Amino acid sequence: MLNLSELAHVYMMVDAIPPEVKVGSRVYCDGHYSTVLYIGEVPPTEGVWLGIEWDEPSRGKHDGTHNNNRYFTTRHPNSGSFVRPKKVEFGVTCFEAIQERYGVMDDVHAGVIQEELYVKGTSKNTVVEMVGAQKVNLQQGQLNLLKEAGIRGCKVYGAGPRHNLSMKTPNLRDLDISKTLLPSWEEVARITTQLKHLTSLNVSDNRLQLPRNPDLLAKAFQKLKTLYLNRMDLNFSEVLACSDLWPKLETLHLCYNNINKLCPLDGKLQNLEFLNLEGNSLENWDELLHFGRLPRLETIIANNIGLKGISFPNTPLNKKTGYFLALRVLSVNNNQLSQWSDINELNKLSQLEELRIKHNPVEKLLDLETTREFIIAKIAKLKLLNRSDVFPKERKGSEIDYLKKFGKEWLTAGGNQDPEKNKPNQQFLLDHPRYQDIVDLYGAPEDSEMTTQSKTLKDNLIMVTIVSQQAPDKKPLVKKLPSTMTVQKLKTLVQRLFKADMSSLSLSYISKKMEGPTIELENDLRQLSYYSIENGDTIQVKW
Repeated sequence: MLNLSELAHVYMMVDAIPPEVKVGSRVYCDGHYSTVLYIGEVPPTEGVWLGIEWDEPSRGKHDGTHNNNRYFTTRHPNSGSFVRPKKVEFGVTCFEAIQERYGVMDDVHAGVIQEELYVKGTSKNTVVEMVGAQKVNLQQGQLNLLKEAGIRGCKVYGAGPRHNLSMKTPNLRDLDISKTLLPSWEEVARITTQLKHLTSLNVSDNRLQLPRNPDLLAKAFQKLKTLYLNRMDLNFSEVLACSDLWPKLETLHLCYNNINKLCPLDGKLQNLEFLNLEGNSLENWDELLHFGRLPRLETIIANNIGLKGISFPNTPLNKKTGYFLALRVLSVNNNQLSQWSDINELNKLSQLEELRIKHNPVEKLLDLETTREFIIAKIAKLKLLNRSDVFPKERKGSEIDYLKKFGKEWLTAGGNQDPEKNKPNQQFLLDHPRYQDIVDLYGAPEDSEMTTQSKTLKDNLIMVTIVSQQAPDKKPLVKKLPSTMTVQKLKTLVQRLFKADMSSLSLSYISKKMEGPTIELENDLRQLSYYSIENGDTIQVKW
């Protein structure tokens, strides 16, 4: 039997902490997120304390031990603290957060808000319409019509009253509940099970406990196709442990987690089409090969993962690999790729059409234009490189230039126009696995075409002015161009500078020394030196 003081103490504890808060709950304190690991007294002080572990370990003071007594255990040596409940925010329900952000404001009904201007359209088509805040707010307030809801950072701790979401927001398809106080996948499931049409979910920046029985929760995510799990301190084994929750998942974002090792998928994630691994630590390409047998995987984003090489070691030269049979788009920006052999290996991918490879050491082996030319020549099906189209004319020009630049090396290595005598050595084949394919397309280069570039780049440069009457707001551009640059490569450069239509682009030049009509640069495969362009000449652009 409790005495009056004990009863008062119990009341204080219950009154200070909402009944739904328990060990494992997430709370917000002093502007930071943390997890509750202990609720109770901490002698010799009186009253209830919360033992919490901060998401940011540096904020803590201990590991859950006080006066040699252990109250809880943290993952990091000094990430724990004790705080009073009155200092903590316990959050709101998901429905309350949606209603707060998208519901009708009371002062609208009261007629307080005055009519105001509403601007729609852009540039010449801009229309100014008097609609007023009342009309806009009433539209937003129709929660039953809401299809997208973003409540990031709204300190949501759970679903709220049963059926509220299903009754009030029945058409919700896209939900962002990132950076909240949700503690577990079970709690997320209590939200999503009410949203029968949900196809996209963002739970990034949360610390969710792994599900005890994923199969039992899968019904809550039965239509989910897109999922964001960014910055959640996950390793890949934990992702796989949850993967049965999402049987129809097509798009998965796992950016900036704790993923430094992958493992066999064992039949999981088989519907995946898009995978984003940016910001993890996966320097070994062999790790990514664990995804290589996914039958529908079309896009991999592997930016800034420390990747040091690309290799399909069991695939012979000029053969297609059995990995990544559906892969069309690969992004490997901001990595450590430094060898042309990495580019050669990518030609083994049977469907690769788009490559993003900016900010890798391989870019510094040559100037940017030549690097682009080489990549295009080395990957036969490439249609987009660093988000810039590879048009058929550019491909042809790149391949012919590649053919000429390595013609002498090909002959020295044993290459020959006579098929019976054509036996380039193994090293040349390793360095230039597509060279013979290009020879088959255009024929072997003639002796006169096998030029050797000057060792000093400045010896080849000519200074020209590039102008276009169709871009009067664009000032004349003065550029130093290699005399060995082809007209096709110059067109590619001009297209980027003027945002011109590549399909109808034409170039001509006016000689500074000779008066007369403009001279058309009509052959895309010819070098600028062929047209005797010199310092001070003017290139005219039309499209």
